[in-house]
Amino acid sequence: MNEMLAAPQKRVSEPSKRRLVLLAELLSRTNKARITSVELASLVHWSPALIRHDIASIGFCGGVSNGYDVRCLCDAILRFFEIAPASSEKKCCIVGLGRLGAALLDEAIFDGTGYKIVAGFDPNVNRTEILRSAFPLYPASRIEAVVASERIEYAILTSKNEDAASLASRLVFCGIRGIVNYTDAVLGSTVSARVENASPVTLLRTLSARVSGAWRKVL
Repeated sequence: MNEMLAAPQKRVSEPSKRRLVLLAELLSRTNKARITSVELASLVHWSPALIRHDIASIGFCGGVSNGYDVRCLCDAILRFFEIAPASSEKKCCIVGLGRLGAALLDEAIFDGTGYKIVAGFDPNVNRTEILRSAFPLYPASRIEAVVASERIEYAILTSKNEDAASLASRLVFCGIRGIVNYTDAVLGSTVSARVENASPVTLLRTLSARVSGAWRKVL
């Protein structure tokens, strides 16, 4: 049975979006031509029914009996969420070059992902001169100029917590479309830019939080 695109649900939930984006990442790495929801379940540890529900929510039909066409499904997810394929790189920058930011200077981390780090920024000028990377490092005072000239679209924010809000405002003002926020400061999305708050401390607290008064096993 050939895959078809039907009318998607009015709104895809945030949990479904996160699962589908991860699913597209896994599909892009497999050499299989077709894959079933049961096979996908063994990779991601979600139920086959949940996987089928998520896929149907973007209007993608087929795959119940003989599996999904891997390339078609991956492309459908990327198109629905307007995610650039790995062959079309989007420019990114790192803002904050402390221990965490410096660890991300290895551009090999982003190879084949569709995202390319082209600049790094830090308020400490000495840090930008001492650190070494395959892309240029600049003082934070040059954020506006470099983001504009390089046409950078996304930023990874790893600055000090107290600097996060002001740096994020500057990034949004000069055209950044999305920010991955690794600081403990909670930032909100704006009309022109989305924010993913990804503080390791907050994520650990979420993992260890009680659900309905009891520990819930997730695997």
